[in-house]
Amino acid sequence: MSIQISYRFVIKKEKNKEGLYPIYLRAFLKGKKIEIATPVKIPMRDWSLRSQRVKSQNNHYGRYNMILEAIDKKSIKLLVDNFLNEEYPLSLVQFKDRLLGLNHYLTEQSFTNYILSYLEENKTKFKSETWFGYKSQISKILKFKKEIIFSDINEKFINDYKQYMLTTLGNNENTASKSLRVLRTFVNISMRFGYIKTNPFQYTSIKKVDGKRDFLSIKELNRLTDYYSKNDFTKPLEKNILGYFLFACYTGLRFSDLKTFSTDSIIDNSIHLRMHKTGYLVNIPLSKKAKMFLPSKTFNESNVFRMYCNKVTNKVLKKIGIELGFNKKVTCHVARHTFATTSISLGIPIEVVSKLLGHTSIRTTQVYAKIVDTVKIKEMKKWDK
Repeated sequence: MSIQISYRFVIKKEKNKEGLYPIYLRAFLKGKKIEIATPVKIPMRDWSLRSQRVKSQNNHYGRYNMILEAIDKKSIKLLVDNFLNEEYPLSLVQFKDRLLGLNHYLTEQSFTNYILSYLEENKTKFKSETWFGYKSQISKILKFKKEIIFSDINEKFINDYKQYMLTTLGNNENTASKSLRVLRTFVNISMRFGYIKTNPFQYTSIKKVDGKRDFLSIKELNRLTDYYSKNDFTKPLEKNILGYFLFACYTGLRFSDLKTFSTDSIIDNSIHLRMHKTGYLVNIPLSKKAKMFLPSKTFNESNVFRMYCNKVTNKVLKKIGIELGFNKKVTCHVARHTFATTSISLGIPIEVVSKLLGHTSIRTTQVYAKIVDTVKIKEMKKWDK
């Protein structure tokens, strides 16, 4: 990364009511420019184009030049700090906002409007799901409080927002914690650009509890496989959806990975795929049962399965689950949980299961081992009866 923004002081040719000409800082980036007003206003004759400073003939030249010098130093510091400490170079708008943040009190500006503007400006830097997720979280925060300025964001606001999610919205602990982590991300952005001075999350811990992870037992998985084999579907989309759901049960692929799964992803009887969520490259050998659910004809050149949206997929899976009398909610992600718990139940080493799932830490996989142990304990209690 390099410092891409350049700037200089300029005198505007339009005089104000007092007959004076305002001095602006004009910044440039890739053929575009942005202007930032300074408090300095002088007669045209008192401006030195060469030195970009006020000439000594002006009675206030010393004070005016001190102001311009301070703005100059802050601009240099902004650009150098960004070059040394940040992943992306500043845009012109960010440069202006940040420079103004160093020179004015901005506590009365809207926190949510600023974050929405930031998201729009940096849309290409986020994955689409992340970007839409952030936008959704802003809407959720605005349900709690319609107008939020920077000075509102403090420890009390965070605690009150958490209670609102748990009591009024009925969110569980993990959902509320996820929203707080996103809010913390927004706060960090605001701090980075000088809008919030002290970290309101400094004394707030965000807990993550192990939530309920529904999965199919081996018996239920076999029943669902038999149901698919009978081919007794009222609509073609039901078979398509159950097909890629079962394929995920036998491979551990996420719903987002199924969307990018193509014939090119199959090499030497194995799935070679970079996971959408983590970017982790997985190698999953294809079992005979997994191959049963590969369609005889791919949907198109890019996709093996014809994928439907999450809502439609879950609606069909719920219907089939009810029809088979499953006492659990069958959704897209149940497939991945099923693969993990079934693999561990079959005796596949947890280190191998972790690699197949594309987990970056084996601790993530150990959650499934605990689930399987819980099921074993529950089943063994039947002996006591």
